[in-house]
Amino acid sequence: MAKSFLNTLAHHLAHHHPVIAKRINVTLEEDPEVVERDPIQQFNRLIAKPLQTPIGGENPILLVVDALDECEENDAETILSLFAHQAPQIGRLRIFITARPERHIRSIFTHYRDHNQSHLHDIDQSIVEANIRAYLEFRLSREQVSKTLPDLLPPIWQLTKEQMDALVGISGKLFIIAATATSFILDGKHVDPAKRLAVLLRGVSDIDFYGSKHTTAMDKVYMGIIRAAQPDPIDDWPTRFQTCVGTIVLLHDPLPCDALAQLIGIDIATILGTLSNIHSLLAPSADTWTFRVHHNSFPDFISDPDRCILDPQLCIDRTAHNFRIAIRCLRIMDHFLTQNLCGLEPNEWHMDRAQILHQTQHEISPYLVYACTHWASHLTAALRGGAELDSEVKELLEHLASKHLLTWLEALSIIGRMDTAS
Repeated sequence: MAKSFLNTLAHHLAHHHPVIAKRINVTLEEDPEVVERDPIQQFNRLIAKPLQTPIGGENPILLVVDALDECEENDAETILSLFAHQAPQIGRLRIFITARPERHIRSIFTHYRDHNQSHLHDIDQSIVEANIRAYLEFRLSREQVSKTLPDLLPPIWQLTKEQMDALVGISGKLFIIAATATSFILDGKHVDPAKRLAVLLRGVSDIDFYGSKHTTAMDKVYMGIIRAAQPDPIDDWPTRFQTCVGTIVLLHDPLPCDALAQLIGIDIATILGTLSNIHSLLAPSADTWTFRVHHNSFPDFISDPDRCILDPQLCIDRTAHNFRIAIRCLRIMDHFLTQNLCGLEPNEWHMDRAQILHQTQHEISPYLVYACTHWASHLTAALRGGAELDSEVKELLEHLASKHLLTWLEALSIIGRMDTAS
């Protein structure tokens, strides 16, 4: 959300600049609810105003926003529009944004000309290649291999020049390929970098190394990693892969593994077993085992039948999986939405919203929070893709409208997501 982004931005500014921190604190003391106001007011009062008066020193303040395209379209447009309008008015502010050239990103830049823009494909190949080679030489050096794989027996494995050239070649201009490749090669579960590299390079030809062919090489790298993860015998692994990966790549908010299991409707052990060998593509956090996609290039690949052609049974049908997730969300709401979700006493009903949030933040399960917030987005995406409402979905929607509407609104209010109700 744009609101959360701007609050985070204000927090980082305050952390690095004590003078700005004092000004932001004054604003918060005057209006504690400013963190919940619309993005324009947030930006003006928490960022623009504190930066408009001198803060000491002469160096500009640089804000770096990485992968803006991974925000929801409306949020990305809001953030870019605010920056475009306000940044020129703040003399010392400089903003560096990276994003893929999606339609909504391009449309904003066509309206605002006061910026410099560069494209990755315009950077000389030799410069990118030298940077990627330096990265690979470090990550796959004897010292780093020994550190990452302490159980590897001497002599410590090292790339040959030809293998290094091949890795640099398949990476093209995309660091994500090089990073994914090193994660796969140095997988601590296998402790066999030579074999892992051979799997990675199998089927990748020299013609894939040049020009626009880098996506072909990337697709083969991704498929090589997936095929290496398949058990022997394969049994029902493709079905489990479809269910787990098809959910994770379409989630609007990442979920801890226990909540993901509830949303999918399968047990945690099945999820962990299915994804155990593709951590280089979907890495879980150490604490909650929340699986996150490393880079948007993987969902793009795995859901495109024209790219995922080496093993079509693994291709994710976005329409079908959005429909499946929507049904699961509706079932969860139908089962768990009840009056007075958090068990508030009558004398607590009129507490300040911030107090209610503090008291009830752990009362609503993460999977119910997700279902209440995103069921409509998944259903809309499925219908736009050509899905049709069946009798079960119609019945679940009727239950929501006739039995659970007020409790759904209550849940959204408690979790602070009433903005999604419309």
